[in-house]
Amino acid sequence: MDLPAIPLSRLCVLHIGGYWRGVNDMVRMMMLGLAQTGATVVEFDTDRQREALDTEGSVYDRGTTGPVWLRPEVVLPAIEAASPHLIVCNAGGLGFRPEIAAQLRRQHCLVGIALSDPDVFEPSTRHIAPHFDRFFTLSAECLPRYRAIGANAELLRLATNDEFYRPVPSRPELLCDVTMLGRAHPDRVEPVRALAAAFNLHLYGEFWEEHGIASRGFVFGDELLAVLASARTTVVFNRTSGGFRLVKVQLFDFLAAGALVFTNHDSELADYFRLGEELAVFRTTEELLALVGRARAEPEWAATLRHAGRARVLAEHTWRRVWPEVLMCLRGKNQRKRWWTRLAADLLPSGRRRGSFSGRNR
Repeated sequence: MDLPAIPLSRLCVLHIGGYWRGVNDMVRMMMLGLAQTGATVVEFDTDRQREALDTEGSVYDRGTTGPVWLRPEVVLPAIEAASPHLIVCNAGGLGFRPEIAAQLRRQHCLVGIALSDPDVFEPSTRHIAPHFDRFFTLSAECLPRYRAIGANAELLRLATNDEFYRPVPSRPELLCDVTMLGRAHPDRVEPVRALAAAFNLHLYGEFWEEHGIASRGFVFGDELLAVLASARTTVVFNRTSGGFRLVKVQLFDFLAAGALVFTNHDSELADYFRLGEELAVFRTTEELLALVGRARAEPEWAATLRHAGRARVLAEHTWRRVWPEVLMCLRGKNQRKRWWTRLAADLLPSGRRRGSFSGRNR
C-alpha cells in the first residue's frame, strides 16, 4: 500500500537489518538518519535475532549468494507490537515470502533496499524485489532489470550520517600520507602496492597478506574516525567485489569526517560533486600517486579541497535529507504534493528534527 500522507512526527517505521560493520555500518547509519527526520523508528536487529532468518539450509552470508527470508513467526509479533506505517527491509537480501508480503502490504507500506547491486541481483535480490511496494537500489544499471521482473524499483541517492561521521583529533601513532580501507580486490592490488612503495601508507582490510602487503586489520567506530583524521589523504576505490563500478557510500562518510578523499573517475560522481573543486578523481595509478604527492606538497590546495567536499556533503548528502525524498516516492500521486508542501514546516529551520528511536525489538 502507499504510505499515508501524515507528518514525519507521526510516522512510525519498523527498520529491519543487520550491521556486519558494527556501529558504523551503512544500514545502521541509514536507520539513525531516518530517526533524525522526526519519525519514530523501531529497530529490528537481525544480528541479535538470527532466529528470524531463513536461508533455506544455506550458510548465512547476508544475502550474497541467495535471498534471506524473514520468518513470520519471529517478525510478525514485532510488527504487531510496533504497528508501523512503514516496514523497511534494509539490505542483506532480506525479504518476506510472497504470501506473507501480500498480507503485510494490505496494512503497511513495505519497502526493500539493495546496497550491493549489481553483485547480488542475480543470486539474491531478484527473488525478493517484486514482493515490495517499492524496492530501492544504488545501481542505475539494475533499474531496468528490476522493472523487467515486475519490481517497482527506484534509484536510491547516497548519503551519510554526519552525527557519527565527524572530524575528531588526529593521533600521532596513526599519522600517515595516505590510508585505504577495504578488501584486496583485483583492481586495488597494483595501485595499493604503488602507494606503499611511494608513501607512508596505512592499509586496513582483509586478504592483503595474500598479495604480500601488510594490513592493519579492521577498524570500526571512533577508531575509524581517528584513522581518517590522522591520514593526509584517503583513497576510495569504486569497484565492487564483482568488478562493477559503483559510487561508494564511503565517499560521503569519509568526507563528512573531514578526510581528503581521492577516488576513481566516474561520470555519476558529477551528480553529487563538482569534480576537481569538491572531490579529486584519478583514472590511472600514476594520477593517483600525483594527487597524493600534491596533497603533501601543497597543503593549502589540500585544505581547500577537503573543506569544499565536506561542505557539499553536509549541505546536500545526509540521510536526514535523503529519507524525505524516499518517503515521498512511497505516497500516492494525489498525496505527494500535499505532503511535500508540509515537509518544510515539519522540519526545523536547519533541516533537522530529532525523532525518537527504539531498540526494543533488538
